[in-house]
Amino acid sequence: MKPLEKVSKLNDTIALRSNQIFATMGFFWFCLVFSLIPLKWPATMPFVQYASSGVLQLVALPLLGVGTILAARASDKLGKEQHDAVMETVKDMHILMTELHQLHVELTAKVNDALAPAEEQA
Repeated sequence: MKPLEKVSKLNDTIALRSNQIFATMGFFWFCLVFSLIPLKWPATMPFVQYASSGVLQLVALPLLGVGTILAARASDKLGKEQHDAVMETVKDMHILMTELHQLHVELTAKVNDALAPAEEQA
């Protein structure tokens, strides 16, 4: 595996794992409690503001965006596979319907041939 592929794979892994962590109720509750700390200890307000605006917004939001895009790739791939399977089934059904139509035409011709002598006698 090439070094760039390794870095890309590592980046994808970090983004997906971060997305799994940040997009949870546990992380929401952590952020809520973290944002309420200055109510009890006002001296922590600068640190809480730095951490929430600086770290969370500058780091977590891009990771969530990239993680969401990467997660969508799997969904898109599955959708394409399902579409291809359905289209293959449609193609098979079209072939079967063509064969069935041909059998119907042949059967109609045979029935008409079989009934023609009976109609001539009547």
